[in-house]
Amino acid sequence: MLEKGKISNNQFILIFVISRLMLTMAYLPYVNAPPWNQDLWISAILAFPIHILLVLPVYFLTNRFPGQSLIQSVETILGSWGKIIGALYVWFFLHRTAVILRELGEFLKAIPYPETPIIVFITATALFAAYSIYKGLETICRVAEIVAPLVLASVFLVFIMIAKDVDIYALTPVLEDGIIPVIYGGFVIAARSTLSLFLWMLKPFINEPEKIRTTVVLISFILTLHLTPTSITTIGVFGLEQAKILNFPFFHLVRMINIGSFLERIDALFIGFWVLGMCIDIAIHNYLAVLSAAQLLKLKDYRPIVVAMGTVIVSLSILQAESVVELNEFLSYKVLTWYNLFFTFALPLLLLIVAVIGKKRIDYK
Repeated sequence: MLEKGKISNNQFILIFVISRLMLTMAYLPYVNAPPWNQDLWISAILAFPIHILLVLPVYFLTNRFPGQSLIQSVETILGSWGKIIGALYVWFFLHRTAVILRELGEFLKAIPYPETPIIVFITATALFAAYSIYKGLETICRVAEIVAPLVLASVFLVFIMIAKDVDIYALTPVLEDGIIPVIYGGFVIAARSTLSLFLWMLKPFINEPEKIRTTVVLISFILTLHLTPTSITTIGVFGLEQAKILNFPFFHLVRMINIGSFLERIDALFIGFWVLGMCIDIAIHNYLAVLSAAQLLKLKDYRPIVVAMGTVIVSLSILQAESVVELNEFLSYKVLTWYNLFFTFALPLLLLIVAVIGKKRIDYK
C-alpha cells in the first residue's frame, strides 16, 4: 500500500468538515442559487438528508470492496477499462485542487493584499501542500485536528457576536415561492459536496471503518449546523439582494463586528484562521490527486510525482480562468452542480450497478 498511515474517524470528520467549510465561509455561493430568496436557510436544512442519499452509492461500493480505494475498486469492477475511469478521477482531484488554489488566491488578492500578484499566493500555498504530502496523510490530519477547533470556534463566536444585528424579518415570508425551489436549493447545496470521494479514497486508512455510517451522518449534521446559521446571519444582516452582490459576504459580516470599543476589526484574525483552513483543504485535495495518480500508475511510492503534480496544478490554477468573474461562472450552480454529481454520484451509481450485476465483491477476511 502506498500510504501506510492510519487516521481515526474523528480525524476524517475534521479533515472533511474543514475542507467543506472554508470556501463556503468566504464565497457563500448559495445566495445566487435556488431558491433565490430568503428561504435559503430552509434549503440548508433539507440538504442534510439529500447529502446522505448522494453518498449511498459509494457507501455500498466501499462495503463491497473493503480495503480498496476508489482507483483500486474501479479496476476490480471494470478490469483494464477501469483505468479510463480512474484517469477521470485523477483529473477531478487535480482540477478541484487547482480551483481551490485559485479561489484562495482571488480572496487574498481582493481583500488583504490587492497589490500582490496572485501567483505569489498560489505558489506559496502549493509549496505548503507539497511539503504536507511528503509528510503523509497522518501529518495532514494531525494539523487539521489543531486547526479545525480554532476555525469552528471562531465561526461560532461570529454567530454570537453578530446576532444582535440580525433582522429576523428579512427571512420572511417563508416559502414565498413554494416548496419546490427550496428542495432544489437543498439539492444544489448537497451536490457541491465531495464527501463520497473522500470516503472512497480514505476509508482504507480509517482505523474503525465499521463506524463509517455514523461518521457520514455526523459530518452531514455538522455541515448543516454551520450553513444554516451562516445563511440566517448573512441574509438577516445584509438582506438577500445585497448579499448577492458581495463577493465575500461572510467576510463582510465579520468586518461589521464591533462590541464596545475594545473588540472590533477582528477580520484580520478571521483571515488568519481561514487561510490556515484553506491550506489544509488544498493539502488534502492535492494529496488525493497525487495518491490516485500513483495508484493508477502502479507506483510503489507517491512522493516522486508530488512536484510534477504540483506544477500541473499551479499552472492549471492560473490558466483556467482569466478573472474571478470567469471563475465564478464555472462555480455557479448551473455548472458545478452537475460537474460534481457526475463524479460523486452518477459514476459511482453506474459502477455499483455493474458490480452487482457482475457479482463482483471482495469478502471480508
